[in-house]
Amino acid sequence: MSTSPPPSSPPAGTHAVVYGGSTAGLIAAGVLSRHFERVTLVERDRLEDGPLLRKGVPQGAHVHGLLTPGMNVLGEVFPGFREELKAAGSHFIDFTGEHAWFMGGFWRPRIPCGLHFYAQSRPLLEWVIRQRLQALPNVRVLDGREVTGFLTSSDKARVTGVHLRVPGGGQEETLEAGLVVDASGRGSRTPQWLEALGYPRVEETHIQVDVVYASRLFRRPPGLVADWKMMSIGPKLPTERRMAVLAPIENDQMLLLLAGWHGMQPPLDDAGYIGFTRELIQPHIHEVMKHAEPLGPINVYRYSHNQRRHYERMPRFPEGLAPVGDAFCSFNPIYGQGMTTGALQARALGECLRQGLGGLAARYRQQVGQLLESPWSMATSGDLRFPEVAGQRPPAFGLMSWYTDRIQSLVGHDEEALRTFVRVMQMVESPTTLFSPRMVLKALTSKPTTAALERKPEPPFAPATAKVQAA
Repeated sequence: MSTSPPPSSPPAGTHAVVYGGSTAGLIAAGVLSRHFERVTLVERDRLEDGPLLRKGVPQGAHVHGLLTPGMNVLGEVFPGFREELKAAGSHFIDFTGEHAWFMGGFWRPRIPCGLHFYAQSRPLLEWVIRQRLQALPNVRVLDGREVTGFLTSSDKARVTGVHLRVPGGGQEETLEAGLVVDASGRGSRTPQWLEALGYPRVEETHIQVDVVYASRLFRRPPGLVADWKMMSIGPKLPTERRMAVLAPIENDQMLLLLAGWHGMQPPLDDAGYIGFTRELIQPHIHEVMKHAEPLGPINVYRYSHNQRRHYERMPRFPEGLAPVGDAFCSFNPIYGQGMTTGALQARALGECLRQGLGGLAARYRQQVGQLLESPWSMATSGDLRFPEVAGQRPPAFGLMSWYTDRIQSLVGHDEEALRTFVRVMQMVESPTTLFSPRMVLKALTSKPTTAALERKPEPPFAPATAKVQAA
């Protein structure tokens, strides 16, 4: 294991503070360890020595997607990270070759694409990152502390540190720092604290989505011999409003995520939860889950709205402060962009630090504002298709929705189009790739073949095994 980060020559500063032990916060602390002599990560929760759920991550019990660019950042910050994550129990699943994926009315072709879904629990992912971070000699993790405000220069033009205390009360402490990174999540108090310091309130965009997730751990059923490692059954928006993802995780367990939009909430009793899978547009997940043994409670997470704070638009902003992750922009988790976008923001912060601390806040805010444009558009364009969702539709939104449906149909039978679509979905290529002349021509003229219409996964159990399971 590599424990010493390559030194920044010369260091950008003496001390940096990151508050919030989210995935984005952990990666940001790793990035900053290359640019500062010392880094302190402050986390409100007590951090256990193991992959355990914690109160500060209410969505931690659900399926999480780490896309290729996010894994690339982790490999840059922590060399050898992929191998360590796999050794800890993660499953590296080819996104089209080993993933049975129903979307837009079709089972997608099962062809290798070379891009992976990294399947493990959120606690395991964070624990492996945290172990690497804590092994760095210039990083200190201070858990069981909450940040209550900023230290500033006398003219309030620069954030110079943070006030902190034990949650619930106790004596207040201070930490001085040349850079403070807010990784405290979508409930970040930075907007209020800046306003109290005399700065304008940051402009925010909210797009209501009303999605409810319900996830549960299961033991992998004995006799399961599926020709896939992961299965997703997605809706055809906006008319269908149920979805399910079944993914393998560590310890020979399977994590089932059920979700519904706008009143289509998965039931939270045992029979109703499995019954929800019977109502999906395809029966395959139900065929597996009716034989599976639950290993814990049904965990619920309600996501009300996409939230983007436009820090890049603020005319005045203090030096020495940088929001990352959900503190800057929080997406509907259904699109799996959150952790990867947070990692890309951490990388952007490191790139901006190469020019020093002077003018860092402006450089970073503008770079992240540009970085967020594509993932924000991709997420919100799907949510805005529901008539219940309030929000300004962009020009030609109806035409774009129609073209999206054509693309969804195309990738159900065209292998080249599917590979391109996955590269866009994985944030490896720009969404503009889907509008190349070749793709437009295919989308407008190509029709699904008989083979595509009849494609489906093999039964998950051999007939004899299924009879034993049913008995």
